[in-house]
Amino acid sequence: MRGKTISSKRFSSILSPIGEELRQVEARMGEALITDEEPLTAILRSLFISGGKRLRPALTILASKFRQSEGSKVVALAAAVEMLHTATLVHDDMIDNSLMRRGNPTLNAAWDDRVVVLVGDYLFARAAALAAETANPRIISLFAKTLMLISSSELREALSIAQPNREDYYWRISRKTASLFAAATEGGALLSEAAEEEVQALRSYGYNLGMAFQIMDDILDFTGDEEELGKPIGSDLLQGVITLPVLYFLEGNPDWGSVERVLRGGEEREELIHSLVARIKGSGALRSSQAEAQGFTEKAKEGLAVLPANEYRQVMLELADYLMVRRI
Repeated sequence: MRGKTISSKRFSSILSPIGEELRQVEARMGEALITDEEPLTAILRSLFISGGKRLRPALTILASKFRQSEGSKVVALAAAVEMLHTATLVHDDMIDNSLMRRGNPTLNAAWDDRVVVLVGDYLFARAAALAAETANPRIISLFAKTLMLISSSELREALSIAQPNREDYYWRISRKTASLFAAATEGGALLSEAAEEEVQALRSYGYNLGMAFQIMDDILDFTGDEEELGKPIGSDLLQGVITLPVLYFLEGNPDWGSVERVLRGGEEREELIHSLVARIKGSGALRSSQAEAQGFTEKAKEGLAVLPANEYRQVMLELADYLMVRRI
């Protein structure tokens, strides 16, 4: 677990200038998880007890730091963004029948689908209520649009029968991941009453950072340590998800049959996945994918040029670099 400890410490160090605000977000979420039904409260708390990086709330806070903003509204929005993210994970795990996430049992490992769906729905509603505390119609509209984009991505993945390609992959991750990163930074900017040029610059930062983050996450599915990741290597393929490294591999090695056999499952699945992962790692697919992630990272950093050169801009630059070398 040494790598995980180093990674977590570096992340915390980068975000130390907003440490107090992140503690306030944690407290605000704790308050929001209290319900009139003790069993529901216990389930909700179990989802948040592990903490997590709180990357998306951090982006909301950072984006609010370039102009004057009302702290309580920023905290409420940051908490809303994290709750929306958690709600999507709850539904994702149920759809994928995932029993573990980051080394911890998922909600559907202990409860039936009916309970899992309703808990996810409750979190969506609670997140929306927190977003509404900003009393900003543009943010409320942004929040609703982001939820629609995330849902459309999941629906397209579930309904698609065509062989995936890079265009399809980028469409999916732009909605599944980058849309929430963009909403976090745009929302924070709006709460600071930044000029429209600055709002769009911060939205661009969030979007491109989200694209890079997801690509790196997909690379880690092949290169990460199973203990640190809390899931088996190649788990995306095992769940039927075709990611950028696989697409690059297929472009250089047009062997869809090998991938299809893994997706179909069967008794030889474990042996097949190990063989396929080794072939992907031995090709140039991971290097090509990392180059794509680096390109999005550079776009994210370039977008900050129009913003005041304060310590928070520096944090955002360092954060973008960190996400390219993270191990979990």
